[in-house]
Amino acid sequence: MVYDVSFVRFYFFTSTMWAGGALGNAFNFYEIMGIIFVGNALLGIYALQSLAYVASQTGLNTVLLGRYSFGQKGSKLADVILGFTQIGWYAWGTATIALILVKLLELPESWTMPLMVLFGFGFCITASIGYKALEMLSKFSVPAMLFFIGLTFYKGLVDVGGIGELIDQTAAGGMSVVAAITLVFGTFVSGGTQATNWSRFAKTGKIAVISTLVAFFIGNGLMVFIGAFGVLIYQQADIVDVLVAQGFMLVAVLMLFVNIWTTQDNTIYNFAASRL
Repeated sequence: MVYDVSFVRFYFFTSTMWAGGALGNAFNFYEIMGIIFVGNALLGIYALQSLAYVASQTGLNTVLLGRYSFGQKGSKLADVILGFTQIGWYAWGTATIALILVKLLELPESWTMPLMVLFGFGFCITASIGYKALEMLSKFSVPAMLFFIGLTFYKGLVDVGGIGELIDQTAAGGMSVVAAITLVFGTFVSGGTQATNWSRFAKTGKIAVISTLVAFFIGNGLMVFIGAFGVLIYQQADIVDVLVAQGFMLVAVLMLFVNIWTTQDNTIYNFAASRL
C-alpha cells in the first residue's frame, strides 16, 4: 500500500514520549504496559470503526466526511479545529528541532531563530513534491527510527542490569489509572481523527483497518513506551536525550531529524487536506 509506511510514521510523534514519561514516573512496568494497551485500543477502536473503514469505502478525507455528518456550514467548525491543531503541531515541531539542535551541537543561541525559519520552509519541500515523496521519506525514516529505538533499548537494558531490573523499578505514583488512560488517548486523538487522510487510499476495508491498528499499537504505543522506558532508567522521556545520555550523539542528531522531519511533512499534508 502507498500509504501504509507513511501512516505508521505519522504516529512516531515526539510529544507522545512525554506522555509516556509521565506514566514512567507514576506506575510500575506492568501497569504501564496495561495502560498503553487500553489507551491505544480505545484510540484504535475510535479510528478503526468510525473513520478508517468508512474512508476506505468512500475515498473521502476527514473534512469531506465531516460535510456529510455536519453539513456544509457545520463542518467548517471541525475544519477550523483540526486545521488549527496541525498548525500548532507544525510550529511546535519547527521550534523543537531548532532548539534541540542548538543545544546538542552547542551552537550560539542567535542561531535558533534562523534555524526555525530554515526548517519551517525546509519541511515544506518534501510535502510540496507530493505524496510519493512523503512515502519515500517514510520508507527510509521508519526503519531508521526502529533501528535507533532498538539500539537505545538494548543499551538501556544493559545499563539497568537486564529486563528483571527494569521490571523491578518503582514509581512515585500520584496519577490515577483513568487519568493515565486519558493521557494516552489524548496524545493522538486529533491525529486519529485525521486517519481518513491516509486510509482513504486503502484498496480494501480490511487493509485500512489493519494498517490503522498497526499504526496505533506500533507507532503511538511504542512512542509512549519509549517515554516511560527513558524515565524509568535515565529520568529522560525524550529518546534524543536518552541517546545523548547513552553516548550516542550522532545517532541522537539523526533521530531528531528523521523523527521531526517526517512528522512535519505529514502534519502539513493534514493541514492542506483540511483546506479542501
